[in-house]
Amino acid sequence: MKQAFHNAPEEAVAAQPLWRNHDFVLAGSARFIATAGLGAVIISVMLHLQNLAAAGQTAVAGPWLVAAYLLCSALPLVLLAPWAGRLADTRDSRTLATASSVVSAAAVAGMGLGMQNLDNYLPVLFAMTFLLDTAQAVAGPTWQALLPRIVGEERTPRALGTMQATIMIAGMVGPAAGGLLSGWGGSGLVFAVATGCYLAMAVGAMLIRTRRGTAAERAGKEHPALLDGLRHLRRDGLVWALVLGALFFITVGEATNVLEVFLARDELGASEMQYGLLAASFGLGMASGAALASRIRTPQARLRALLASMALTSAFLGIMAQVPNMELLFVAYTAMGAACGVLNACFGAIVILRIPESGRGQAMAIIGGLTRAVSIGALALGGLLGALLPIRMSFLVAGAGGVVAALALAAYVLPRFGSEGAARPAASGGQQEAVPDQVSHLGEEPAAEGSAVPVLAPAQQRLEGSDDLPDGQVTIAR
Repeated sequence: MKQAFHNAPEEAVAAQPLWRNHDFVLAGSARFIATAGLGAVIISVMLHLQNLAAAGQTAVAGPWLVAAYLLCSALPLVLLAPWAGRLADTRDSRTLATASSVVSAAAVAGMGLGMQNLDNYLPVLFAMTFLLDTAQAVAGPTWQALLPRIVGEERTPRALGTMQATIMIAGMVGPAAGGLLSGWGGSGLVFAVATGCYLAMAVGAMLIRTRRGTAAERAGKEHPALLDGLRHLRRDGLVWALVLGALFFITVGEATNVLEVFLARDELGASEMQYGLLAASFGLGMASGAALASRIRTPQARLRALLASMALTSAFLGIMAQVPNMELLFVAYTAMGAACGVLNACFGAIVILRIPESGRGQAMAIIGGLTRAVSIGALALGGLLGALLPIRMSFLVAGAGGVVAALALAAYVLPRFGSEGAARPAASGGQQEAVPDQVSHLGEEPAAEGSAVPVLAPAQQRLEGSDDLPDGQVTIAR
């Protein structure tokens, strides 16, 4: 009877809809706005680079120019991952989220000013891209590690899928808006709007009441070592196998990021607006897939869904090599996006529920750094494929390699972790989660802010990612 009395509040909190969680709504809204702004920036930059190459205004071939831009975006996540993760686990999450948003706004503003006022703006563009993604290297693990505190451990998989669906909708809105804004007001309008988006995210970060890594929380605790995040990953056999499999998958899959603008624009004759809407269709598919994955209840089903979605994502790359027109390319991109959405949400839920709470920021930063490190090699691979093979053949080769990687990973993990008991996360001793204020019904008193609830069951989360593409997501970034 006493046990039932003590468990009742926890069960009531878990049964509440996520939209009644004040901080979850704020975090989702802030990240939606910032992700939409980032998507608009990326589309604007990619179109500029493609136009430069088409007009012969640069000595560098088009695929290599795009690869250089994506390299500047990837390097901070690789070089700064250990330090960024340690910051996320040892400093106030509100301070980190707010400061990273302000720096991101300054970087985007610098891009816009450079492109508007300088004849040779490429050095400024690449430098500001590096600064922007330096801020994102800190923001990613900060937001990822904070989510379980906001919603509670039991609701983390559902909240993760919902958050990723929200971010993917923003990823759909952002590129489309970027294409439209570029056509209406030029790149200056795009960068002005994106700067405002990051400033809005800073305001949202300041208003979130749930916090992690405060001075009171850190008092008396040993400072973590720089590579503790890697140690957390290696201690769990399933997590480490999934990370290694994802690294090879990303290597062969992300090579197509360099080539997609040329497939759409040169091979199929897409307009600037169509190219923006193509990325939007991918985001729509990812949002649908992430929302579906949030409904998966068991670790065993989540693992199988992850493996199936990895194989399907790669297969769609091969299908895109065969499409004869933009209409079918839209269909293929939407379907591949749905598979990627399932992949991201399942990977995130498996990983974050198996890493100790105190080390989640470091673990997620290391995953982001590792995936970005191999993506650098993928960028070089994409440039090489574009130079040596026809664009369609490059997509076919990348898709076949991804299918092979997915099948090999399934053959390894299913016999070892496919059973119900093996797929469940091991309990992490000493964890606590903070459940933030809920949005109360009329006439109800709100719950006490920052109340701590003992963890009675194991738990954790993901890569967006990221948000988190942004957000550290383990998938083919678009």
